[in-house]
Amino acid sequence: MFTRNFIVLIFLSSCSITNIDTNNLDFDDSFSNTDKFQFNKCLSNTTEEIELSDLQFNYLAENINSQGLEFNTRYILSITLKTKDSGDMKLDSMRLNTTNYISSNMADSEKKVIKNLLISDICKSINNYAE
Repeated sequence: MFTRNFIVLIFLSSCSITNIDTNNLDFDDSFSNTDKFQFNKCLSNTTEEIELSDLQFNYLAENINSQGLEFNTRYILSITLKTKDSGDMKLDSMRLNTTNYISSNMADSEKKVIKNLLISDICKSINNYAE
């Protein structure tokens, strides 16, 4: 019984550890480890040498109603892309989100989800460019 559970545990842990080849991606100090992981994951099929720099994630609240309960938030992610064949190229992605909370744990977790979606959008642009 113990041996069977141990084998299942080893199998599951080996499946969760994946090796992503990221020798072709170079990041500057504006990227957190989470950001680097997201970009490495979505650009793993790209073989072109890519330098990513100047990551900026901004958000603005707008259109607050008279009671201050619901507003729109505009999230903007921008990076600078440089490849071996081209100069610096600025890439931006934007999303608009309607929410009814300004500061809470839900707002922080939503911000992280939206940032990951924006990174995914930029990765699609990079993949289309790098093909």
